[in-house]
Amino acid sequence: MVRLLPHAPGYTISTDAFMDESQLVGFHVATQNHVFMHFHDFYELALVTHGTGLHMTAEGEQRIGRGSVIFVTPGVGHGFRAGEGLVVLNCMLRVEATQFDLPWARRDELLGRLFGTTENGPRQPFLWSLDEAELGECLSHLEAIRGRPAEERNEAFDLGHLLLAMDVVLRQEEPDRLEPVAIDPQASTLVVSAIDLFDQDLSRKWTLREVSAQLCVSPFHLVRQFDRWVGLPPIAYLNRRRAERAAMLLATTEEPIGSVGAEVGWPDPSQFSRRFKQHLGMSPSAYRRQSQVHYAARRKRRSGLHAEA
Repeated sequence: MVRLLPHAPGYTISTDAFMDESQLVGFHVATQNHVFMHFHDFYELALVTHGTGLHMTAEGEQRIGRGSVIFVTPGVGHGFRAGEGLVVLNCMLRVEATQFDLPWARRDELLGRLFGTTENGPRQPFLWSLDEAELGECLSHLEAIRGRPAEERNEAFDLGHLLLAMDVVLRQEEPDRLEPVAIDPQASTLVVSAIDLFDQDLSRKWTLREVSAQLCVSPFHLVRQFDRWVGLPPIAYLNRRRAERAAMLLATTEEPIGSVGAEVGWPDPSQFSRRFKQHLGMSPSAYRRQSQVHYAARRKRRSGLHAEA
């Protein structure tokens, strides 16, 4: 899969941006002043190790600081606004790990709340607060994975320490449901509603005036809220979603390339090729060839590992 930049606003970030196909667990340390609202195709456990800031969700902004722990499921949007020296350690887990390596986790009383299917799982991130001792214990398990040489790491070691880290977090009775701070609680909901409209019918020739009218707000207000929460104007964000959906269809189906373009709102082949290349750096046909090789290698590797087991 083409690697998407972690700081790109409005993008769905892939695990392949941070780890190779042989890994189920990966890490990224975020120190940016502002991380726009974005989405993942993986599970993420984010620990604030230093500083303060705000965590952005569709429900609003929440204050975070050292010891805050955030768990985000695939497809759920979130972002960060840094306050003073915010540093976040992000631990990423491939979805396939819960399907093949940890299938029992979805049935576990506690882990099942986190690793439920995307359709039935939480629509907003979980947020906990750890004390210094708990944070130290949690970090020790994650650092055990990060600090081990790549050639000595294996899936059992990585998953074992990740589960131990999550056990520390899940000792908390309930995730904190912090009240949003000093914002219009309808603002982020407006953006999510617009995104839902787009996702329901990407083939539609949406205009800014049309989507604003459906949401009963002015175009100016919608643009301002998208700029705050996503970092892009609504139609620019829509085109990125179209490119992402097209990439998924090209990689996972045999649907003709022209049909894929029409399905995401780019029925003209030349327009589809131009727009897709603008967002993903290659033509639709080149992306399909690359993706098929990538996924075939991953399937072969996964089947080999389970045959050995």
